[in-house]
Amino acid sequence: MYEGLSLEQAPPIGVVFRFFLTLPLFGIALSALMIFFPTQVLSVGDPISLAALHLLFLGVLSMGMMGALFQMHSVLGGKPLPHPVGNARIIHTLFTVGIVALVSAFITQFALVFVIASVFLGSSLVYFFQRLFPLLLGKNHNTLGGMRLSLIALLVTVIVGIVMASAYAFGDFSAYHATLRTIHYSFGVMGWMALLIIYVAFQVVEMFYVTASYSAWCQHNVGRIVATALVLKALWLFCAFPFPWIFDLMIGLLLVGFIATTLKRLTNRKRRVREVSIWFWLLGIGLLGGALGAYGLSIALASPVIETMSLIAFGLFVLSIMMGMMGKIIPFLVWFHLNAQGFKDTPMMSSILPPKTLMILFALLGITAFFGFFSPLLPWLLSVAGSSSMVMFIALEKAILGAKRAYDHTLNCGEKWTFEIPTTVPN
Repeated sequence: MYEGLSLEQAPPIGVVFRFFLTLPLFGIALSALMIFFPTQVLSVGDPISLAALHLLFLGVLSMGMMGALFQMHSVLGGKPLPHPVGNARIIHTLFTVGIVALVSAFITQFALVFVIASVFLGSSLVYFFQRLFPLLLGKNHNTLGGMRLSLIALLVTVIVGIVMASAYAFGDFSAYHATLRTIHYSFGVMGWMALLIIYVAFQVVEMFYVTASYSAWCQHNVGRIVATALVLKALWLFCAFPFPWIFDLMIGLLLVGFIATTLKRLTNRKRRVREVSIWFWLLGIGLLGGALGAYGLSIALASPVIETMSLIAFGLFVLSIMMGMMGKIIPFLVWFHLNAQGFKDTPMMSSILPPKTLMILFALLGITAFFGFFSPLLPWLLSVAGSSSMVMFIALEKAILGAKRAYDHTLNCGEKWTFEIPTTVPN
């Protein structure tokens, strides 16, 4: 079941924690915009809305996904990133500065800040692609193949985003601006985020919750179908053909199949012990279903409001799955790295990130999801969602810091096992 895993190739724990500790800070900034500017956040094209959108999809979701990829590519592929600490520091610093610059650019509308944001974000994500992509080659593993496709989609998203940022910087919007915006969102949302989550689920749902494997057909073909649909949609848009949502329908049907299959795997899992992290998966799957339903309804009714509900639900879906993954990854990394170094008093995983903390985070996410999903209908609800998400991200930051402190305390004060080698050979 765990074929292909190489835990000994895991990078230093600080590589992953660097990204995980940053994402709640951007979440807090996003929550502040939701609380104080709910109407602007929900107004498509408003500078505050664009700032909030990129805080969510770059500052929170992509930050967490990049951190997880540093861990997963080594474990699955068995090829460690050369100089992981230095490379992670470079990527994280460039990415963080780029996000801050981009959010500031949308709010201030200063041309120079858009240029700075493009340089830092472009550099960080191209560098990230250039460092990780070659390590995912040369091994026939479905999850690695999905990661390759998602990284290619991320690269396309970045290139299109830089082109759009230059348009915002100089106020020179071409006739293809709307087309580029749609391609930017489509490759970012479906190619980078959805595809990566699907292929990670193929591996971790079975591993974490002891379920039956996903079908070989799904693992081999989902990525190819999504990639083909996205490329055809981009060409379709540039040719100005009608009904580009046909390709969204193709991807949507695959996601419906993913929902049904994952629910079946989770409900029929063999490991029946209580798992708080599984609640995040179930909530995320429900939010994905809500996103798909709202998007279909928005096309049928030509309703931008319902389309906004779909986008919010999708973002919350990714956030829910990511928090569920962090609930397993963070305590495991602390336990694994300390245990591998031979510490006697390595803390139990349940004490590193207690189930009670995860329950609180889940409750806060549920409140955020409920009020956030319906906020396009009543904008004041977004302030309520922002308040709950503010508390949630503060609690998440506190939980991650607590796990890091537990690791540092054991590392500095813990006692290691010692093995004495006999000096004489008994007769």
